[in-house]
Amino acid sequence: MKTFNPLCTAWQQQVKSFFQGLHGHQSKTLALFVLGAIRAESIVLPRVAEALLEDCDAKVSSIERRLERFLSNKRIETENVWKSFLDVIMPHFQNKPVQLVIDLTSYEEHAQVIYIGIVQHSRVLPLVWKVMPGQTKWEEGLWDTIDELFMRLEPYLKETDCTILGDCAFGCHPMIMLCKKYHWHYLFRICEQHTCERWSRGHLLPTCPVPELVSEVGKKFYGPIRLWQEDQIETNLSAHWEIGYEKPLLVISDRPACRRRIGEYKERFKVESTFQDMKSRGWNWEGSHVRRLDRVDRLLLVLFLLLWWLAHLAGSCIHNGRRDRYDRHDRRDKNIFRLGRLYLLDIERRSRRNGRRGNLEQCLLLQGKPGEYFFSFLFK
Repeated sequence: MKTFNPLCTAWQQQVKSFFQGLHGHQSKTLALFVLGAIRAESIVLPRVAEALLEDCDAKVSSIERRLERFLSNKRIETENVWKSFLDVIMPHFQNKPVQLVIDLTSYEEHAQVIYIGIVQHSRVLPLVWKVMPGQTKWEEGLWDTIDELFMRLEPYLKETDCTILGDCAFGCHPMIMLCKKYHWHYLFRICEQHTCERWSRGHLLPTCPVPELVSEVGKKFYGPIRLWQEDQIETNLSAHWEIGYEKPLLVISDRPACRRRIGEYKERFKVESTFQDMKSRGWNWEGSHVRRLDRVDRLLLVLFLLLWWLAHLAGSCIHNGRRDRYDRHDRRDKNIFRLGRLYLLDIERRSRRNGRRGNLEQCLLLQGKPGEYFFSFLFK
């Protein structure tokens, strides 16, 4: 299957030279898969194959079969392929404060994905993940699985001020112990059913339900508490029942309680927007109807590489003052993935018109040359 589109050729060359753990056909297919999904704005195989017609000299059915073979190829070890990518992108975030979000998202009824990503601009970009069964019992427990994911991230975050954000599912003793194990800060929401003892003038007051500390709209509480009756832990509670909300926001952290913790926790909400972009509002991940867990894992490899490329392009677009060409000036309607896609397609059109391939090299995900690739964001 020959390719004749300049962007496709340049992208294939970068993927081939960078992902050296993949064989030639595997790297070419990965590059095609990512570019086709960008063009189609979908991860559904028939649509991706149709979008690649302008890049290949093969029939749609042949392209689709090639994509299917990629997903079913057991020799493609997703974790190893992605590690080589992390090795290049993570140095950009070292020695800087980073916020990581952990969450669970479902893939129809067939799978659950444990997702850890880094907050960047308006989204949470994927760092590590694990695909687990959706309806059968997991062979390993949730906390063991998260420990494994943390272990994969730990080498990149040794010199980094790292904070883990999570919703009520992660506001519990085992999760806090994992954060302490890796010397990372935590910021978790907790349920209203929990009880605590709060300090007053150096003394612990009697146990009370946590919501009693902010029992009505407008009330706030910031201070140290002793949480839970079993597996007690000393932590700091930031609680605020904001006007317009049905219930208070209760957040615990190893850092001092204050209004700022509430604002930091709200960064977690960006992961919901990211999941929507992956699913119904964007690339229609669930519409791919892939069932086997290993194939879902390889599909996520494609989708996550795509998200990083588009986020990088959006950063370049904003940095270069080009955003108003694709988005409203008075109101920003387009998320960074849509913005990055429009920017890429526009660069490609201009390159074709002007005959300047050099512009295409600048818009690729990684900069530099084989063996010396580097990655950077230019949002600011």
